[in-house]
Amino acid sequence: MEVRNFFFIFLFYFILLLPLCYAAKPSLESKVALLNQATSQNLGVVELDSNLYDEFVAKPRNYSMAILLTALDPQINCIPCKEFDPEFRLVARSWLEAGNEPSRLYFGVLDFKNGREVYAKLGLNNAPTLFYFSPTTGPYAKDVSEPSKYEFNRHGFSAEEFASYLSGILGTQVPVKRPLNYFGIFITTILILGAIASLKLMYPMMESVIRSKNTWAAISLASVVILMMISGHMWNHIRGPPYVYYQNSQVSYIAHGFSNQFGIESQIVAVV
Repeated sequence: MEVRNFFFIFLFYFILLLPLCYAAKPSLESKVALLNQATSQNLGVVELDSNLYDEFVAKPRNYSMAILLTALDPQINCIPCKEFDPEFRLVARSWLEAGNEPSRLYFGVLDFKNGREVYAKLGLNNAPTLFYFSPTTGPYAKDVSEPSKYEFNRHGFSAEEFASYLSGILGTQVPVKRPLNYFGIFITTILILGAIASLKLMYPMMESVIRSKNTWAAISLASVVILMMISGHMWNHIRGPPYVYYQNSQVSYIAHGFSNQFGIESQIVAVV
């Protein structure tokens, strides 16, 4: 009788705790659904905390994920973090807008203020740090135990360099679609129009100078002097080197070394 009671009590608690076990470890489908929702709501980027980081990098994964560990708090003043953050988000937005398969690649950001536990667990003492997690199951699965670390010193901080790195891993093109710089276009247009207007206003005053033979004579003389200087004519005048060099019935026109030259070299440079 006691054994039967013990069995029923054990079964009761097992059934009671079973839903909690499933809740503690979300299914792969629920993770993908959560990633898709967060991606669509935040221009392709999933904002993480320590719990979400552990949840999304946990195996199994039928998706790839690039996670940027950064520190954007003004008190920390991480200049590289501020430099790379918009480039990372640009690649994420470009990937989303290109209409690629959502679960092929996700982009996550974990700021230090939201992920101190992760920083401590990974032993990180600098930022930014970027990890790429390959899928562990599905058609794109790779047999790797550790994530790939993006080397900023090697690849750089630009969106194009980061996209090229991802393209090499995924085997498919990761696009970068930069928005038009309307302010830059506006400023350039104003400067060009201003330069044209200035030339038009100044031309009547400068016309006599431009048409003057003395002006062009001075320009020609200055050009000759410049050519003489850069071709080494003054060096020839001071050092008096041979015009060419004869050795074993062969003629050398170019002298060896950094501080030597023949006379003909000045003429060659001037002609070029």
